[in-house]
Formats: sequence, structure tokens, C-alpha cells
Amino acid sequence: MPAVVTNKFKQKLLLTGLGLFLFVLAVFPFPALADTLGQKVTFSVDKNYDATGRKKLTATLERLTDKLYFYVDDSWWGSLAPDQQDNYNKAFQSLNDEFSARIYPTLTSTFGSEAKPGIDGNDQITVLVHPMIDDAGGYFNSGDGYAKAQYSPSNEREIIYLNVKHVDSPNAKIYLAHEFVHIITFNQKEKLRGVSEENWLNEARADYASTILGYDSEYKDSNLEQRVRDFLASPNDSLTEWMNDKADYGVVNLFTQYLVDQYGVNILSDSLKSDKTGISSINYALQENGHNIDFSQVFSDWVVTLLVNDCSISPRYCYKTKNLANLKIAPKINYLPSSNEVTLSVTYYTTYFSGNWQKIVGGKGDLTLEFTGDPQNEFSVPYVLCDAKSKCDVKSLTLDNDKKGKISLPAFNSNYTSFTLMPFIKGKIAGFDGQEAVFPYSFKVTLVSAPANPNNDKPQNQQSEEEKKLQLLIKISELQKEITRLQALLAARQSIVSPPVY
Repeated sequence: MPAVVTNKFKQKLLLTGLGLFLFVLAVFPFPALADTLGQKVTFSVDKNYDATGRKKLTATLERLTDKLYFYVDDSWWGSLAPDQQDNYNKAFQSLNDEFSARIYPTLTSTFGSEAKPGIDGNDQITVLVHPMIDDAGGYFNSGDGYAKAQYSPSNEREIIYLNVKHVDSPNAKIYLAHEFVHIITFNQKEKLRGVSEENWLNEARADYASTILGYDSEYKDSNLEQRVRDFLASPNDSLTEWMNDKADYGVVNLFTQYLVDQYGVNILSDSLKSDKTGISSINYALQENGHNIDFSQVFSDWVVTLLVNDCSISPRYCYKTKNLANLKIAPKINYLPSSNEVTLSVTYYTTYFSGNWQKIVGGKGDLTLEFTGDPQNEFSVPYVLCDAKSKCDVKSLTLDNDKKGKISLPAFNSNYTSFTLMPFIKGKIAGFDGQEAVFPYSFKVTLVSAPANPNNDKPQNQQSEEEKKLQLLIKISELQKEITRLQALLAARQSIVSPPVY
């Protein structure tokens, strides 16, 4: 840590033995001493996560290992009976063993090293265990990596904060691994390259750690299962907008699962070990690994995958991870009744890199769709056409300079059973910080029936029994999908698995 020499101190630096000693001590401090078992330290903590809103607390080093210092909040620790303290000490040791044998070597070989030695002069990482709000698993504060002169609340340590609620649970290793990736990221980006990672990508790498470590191999009760629930409860959540809620963790996790499935984990590691951030770093890593594709196209392919998830259509449109082989999104259904002429006009609002799925079914005749996006933004509009045999084609709507596009599908209901539009905004590539603005897009569907058969006495606007059955089945399907969505939302809210917070 560089010393700050004040003007008053400089005046006393005479060329004397004492003065020279003080100067050397100030500019070249001796190496930090290792912490000792039973040592008490006053830590700054985040009041937004502390259970009682504290800014500071005193903690004691209860477990010391070659990799981790386990400091425990004195107020909480003192409230425990001796046998409870003994059980927690065993949990700390078990967590350390997992960290030393699996978490540390796996994640450092994948992403690179944390700062060694750290700002405190030690190789050990401090784990501060204290009571937190219920929905917090743990957190990391990058300010701790700077000197107090730069950031006054800094604890001047590589430090992970864990919630006492989870340290003796199976989720503890997931939270520890997640926050450790943040420590690695801080060193690789801020300390070594002088840049700060975009929040969404920082969290994406950290949350994918549980998959890298094999913790998601058993799907039931895994972090991955929880993230699927989080995503299905709010599938339109933006990938790049970061509000630190469960939906954000769901979307970044499932996108990262797809990204690594298709292009390998090197995309995550190479993007981290570059001086670029966010989308630009992903584009860099894709090029470095020989992939002739950019982030926007990857996102577009992922949006299609969430609808079809079928490798037979294309290897680009499916998850290869067996636990996600059956994952599919429930699109918004737009039903066209059978009549001489039908016109449907709708307007929606969306933000950058947010998935939208608009499925058009029903009707008979020639279909024309006109799309209009916000003129100030760059839209991409992939779409999927499926026939009665579930054979699907993936295409993209061409837009003009006014962000307008048009497609005509003759004999729509005869040739196809559905048409799903998936527009998203792709223009912004950096500076995602908190809530983003929303922008409109709209589409108009016109369906004109073929001329009536003069030998057919049935009025053209009268529905056949088959059409009525189709309409009823579609409505039932909509209700079933809505029930599934609500069940996922309820499960996400009731789940005991809480997202780690950054």
C-alpha cells in the first residue's frame, strides 16, 4: 500500500538516522503480518445487506486455514451455545476444504488468479460471516480492494461476505464460488487492466461458476433449476439491464449456459482477460476463438432457441446441456379468427436485449405483417414459421432505414400453423448501469380470406367445427402456459435458494 506523506511530515524528514528510517518505513512498508486465531477486527459492512442495517461490526477470527480467514460477527457468535459454535466451526472447515480442493483450483485455472498477495499483503481471502437480510446469499464490495485513502470504508482485504443463514447449508459452496469469481474479476479487470466490468457480464460469469464446478450436474435443487424458475417467471427481462433481482440472475444464467454450450467456456475466460468489457469483450473473445459471429447474432440465436430448442432445425437453435434440453418459452398468443378479413394491430414496449415472442395462429387466407420499430433504435426481428408437421423455418425480417419491414404469406393457415415474431433492440453495446429506457415497437397483421366457393352454401364467416376446436385448443394451451408461468413465479418466490448479491 503506497504511503501518503503530508507536507508537515516532509518538513521533518532531515537526513538523520531517524528521519531516513521514517522515510523508508513510509514509502516501503514492511510486509503485512498474518492474522492470528482469535484476532478481533472492526469491519465496514454494507448496511443494505446487514440484517440490522449496521455500517460496522466487530468480528473474531474463528477459523484460520491456508486459503481462508473465517471471521465471525461477535454479536451473532456470542448468542450461540457452545455446541452450535462447534457445528459452525465444522461447517467452516468443510467449506474451506471444498474451496481448497475444488473451487480455487478450478476457477483460477478457468478465469485467472485473484491478487496475490492481496492489498493486505496476505495470500488468504477473508470470509466475513454475519447476519444479512433474508434474500441475500452473500456479496462482494470492490471498494475493499482499494486503500482507505482512496475509499474510506475499505477493509483493505480481499473479502467475501456470507450470510450466516447459509454457511452450514449445501448452498454455501455455491455462494462462496460466486463471490470468489467477483474477486478474480476485480483483479483481472480493475487492478491489472484498469477497467470495470459491466454488471450483467460480471454476474453472468459468477453465476455460471456453479456449472463449471459441477454443482448443477444434479438438476434437482440446483442453482440451475432455481435460475430456470427465475427466468420463466419473467422471461422478458433484459439481459443487459441490471437491477439485482432474481429475474436478472435468471436471464444472465440461461444466456451464459447457451453461450458456453455453443462456443465454449473460453468465451468467458478470454473476455475476462482482455481490456474490453461487456458486449465488446464477448465480441473480442468470439473472434479470438475463430467464430465468425457477433454478440447480437448470438443473442438472436438464443431467442430462437428459447422458442424451439430443437437441434434438428439447426445446432444453433438448441441447448446441448441435458438439463436444459426441454426448456421452451411460452410465447404470447395472437389468435386470428376466421372471417373475410381480419386486422390485428398491437404495440408493445421493450428495452435493449430483451426477448419478446409474439405467436400468430388461426385464420384462413393470405397473411400480411407490417412491423414498425422505434426509429431511434436498431431492431433485429428473427421469426419462425412452423407447419402442421412441426417443421419450422427460421428467418429474419428485413427492415428499412425507418425500422419498418413487411412480409406476405399466401394461404397462411394452409401452409403454416404458426408465425412467431421475436423482435429485440440491439443498438446499445456499453454503459448499461441500472434501469434502461423502454421503446415501442408495433406490428399490424392483415389476413384476407380466399374468395368463397359458390357451391358452398355455408357463409364464409361461419366457423367450422374444426375451426372452433382449434380456437378452443389454442385457448386451453394459453391457459396451461399461463398456469405454468404462474407456478414458476410462485416457486421462484417461495424457493429457499436466494441469489447471491454483488
